[in-house]
Amino acid sequence: MNSIEIKEKVLNKGEICDPCLGRQVTLKYQGISNGTIGAALRNSESEEEINKRIEEKPSPEIKENCFICQGLLSKLSEMQSKLFEEAEKIEFENFLIGTKIPGEIAEKEELIWTEIPPENTEPIKRQINRETGKKLEAKTGKKTEFEDPEVTFILNFEEDKIEKQIKSIYFYGKYNKLERGIPQTKWPCSECKGKGCEECNGTGQQFPYTVEGITAKPLLEETKAEESKFHGQGREDRDALMIGNGRPFIIEAVNPIKRNINVKKLQEKINKNAEGKIKVKDMRYSDKEEVVSLKSRRSDKIYEIWVKSRAEINEEDMKKLEEVFTEKEIEQRTPTRVNHRRTDKIRKREVIKVKAEKIDKNMFKARIKAEAGTYIKELVSGDYGRTRPSFAEIIKNKLTPDKLNVVNIDEPSDN
Repeated sequence: MNSIEIKEKVLNKGEICDPCLGRQVTLKYQGISNGTIGAALRNSESEEEINKRIEEKPSPEIKENCFICQGLLSKLSEMQSKLFEEAEKIEFENFLIGTKIPGEIAEKEELIWTEIPPENTEPIKRQINRETGKKLEAKTGKKTEFEDPEVTFILNFEEDKIEKQIKSIYFYGKYNKLERGIPQTKWPCSECKGKGCEECNGTGQQFPYTVEGITAKPLLEETKAEESKFHGQGREDRDALMIGNGRPFIIEAVNPIKRNINVKKLQEKINKNAEGKIKVKDMRYSDKEEVVSLKSRRSDKIYEIWVKSRAEINEEDMKKLEEVFTEKEIEQRTPTRVNHRRTDKIRKREVIKVKAEKIDKNMFKARIKAEAGTYIKELVSGDYGRTRPSFAEIIKNKLTPDKLNVVNIDEPSDN
């Protein structure tokens, strides 16, 4: 079917604007706008005449009563102006354009394609995306990126607005936790479930400080992001310190307005905001793929724990602990303290090395190297027999963990 025959088929359907007419044969005329093609085609009776009229560059007519676009293309220039305004509000180096149109427009377009060969056509959404992308490139100097755009602008003709899908920014770092009683991530208030109440002073949080909260505040200020997400390589107990080489983490800025961030300044701002409660270091840009890698890492850790004993202890007890728990596999059922929020199952873990030092007759300190995921407090106490063997079982003494520090996290291996 040639262009003239296609024209007759389409014009018999009703009023149609030049861009919608030209779009039905556009791939036959590469490099020419759909409006120009449609205007030339409308008044031509042969292929030769079409080409001649195209050279004359006729002005296309956009009709509000077009039976395909229903006047949508007459609103395109206004929507593009809104787009340019939105683009000025955020930082980005590349972008992608998307379009939402009423369903009946797509249905009518598809109905036409049942009667004409579709191989030379261009869908209306593709036309809008292509033309708008070129204009935004010219306006901003930024480039279209199809695979991984920093921002996707969506021309929503259904709601007459511009939507933005902004790629998150990720920052890697390591943190030391220097005060006890600080959880790693946000912990909603048990009374109001995060809504804010008198019990939590309206914060919605069980604890006034978290590692996530301390790092998030400067991040949101610098990026003007909608929210943040904290991704840690494991976590330590709320009452444990994280010392030594620090725990790796990635903090994500969701829907950021600013992307060009001075990471050194961000790190300094976080540490100032922390007021000595935590300290972050080694911050740099990261990405979503590293979040996945971080979450899958299984790193051995070194802990130090102070232990209180009910009965008097001696040096023989210390030696026994060191001997038994060198390269020792243990079985740990989910601890009673977290059983309400974690699957109740038995996990096998390896204790690699223990060094025990008596402090006085009822207290000792143990330095423990263990596989990732080992519950150290339960390794000490036995947790009513849920961890076996335990320190308490081996030296036949009731033991109570006192203070716990994470001293070192080995270089990771990704699963």
